[in-house]
Amino acid sequence: MEPDTFTLTQDAFNAHMLGSVMDATGVPGETAAAARARCAAIVEMFRTFSPANAMESMIACHCISLQFVLNAAMRDAGNIELDPAVLTRVRASAMTISKTLHLWMAKYEAMHIRNETRAAEAVKQTARPETPEPPPPARRDQPRPIAAQPSNVAIPAVQQPGRTVPGMKEALLASAAMLPGASPNGRLSVAPS
Repeated sequence: MEPDTFTLTQDAFNAHMLGSVMDATGVPGETAAAARARCAAIVEMFRTFSPANAMESMIACHCISLQFVLNAAMRDAGNIELDPAVLTRVRASAMTISKTLHLWMAKYEAMHIRNETRAAEAVKQTARPETPEPPPPARRDQPRPIAAQPSNVAIPAVQQPGRTVPGMKEALLASAAMLPGASPNGRLSVAPS
């Protein structure tokens, strides 16, 4: 037998998984009409998941099975004829099943969103042109602000014993003195004329 014969289409895989769920969720003594209604409900639940691949199909079928198990557990948890100790264990079991179902639903939702995002990105990649358009050239017709223009101002140094450190105050004053319209007296204010 060749390995190629083991591949299934997504629809065939979905049908196989749904058949397993339908077989596993059967109730003893179920009538034919009840079985048809249950199977139709399973198919409708599966359609609402709209799985896109085998992993999503498996999680969807797992969630559907858990829903039927949860329904049975809730029915047992509501049975007041049970012994109180058994009733407590059954209710705890129902809560555990409910939490498990919720976790699987959240996992499915996260996976489904991730897969849809990846598919959308793949479509964007195929829709983009092969060569990106060059960015528009920068406009050089507008003058640069004075602060952005390079300055050839020498920064004066503050003498300290043993080393020379330029002072920030002196550097600012020297650059202000060299600005057009500024007084060359080394002060930030213009001297009155």
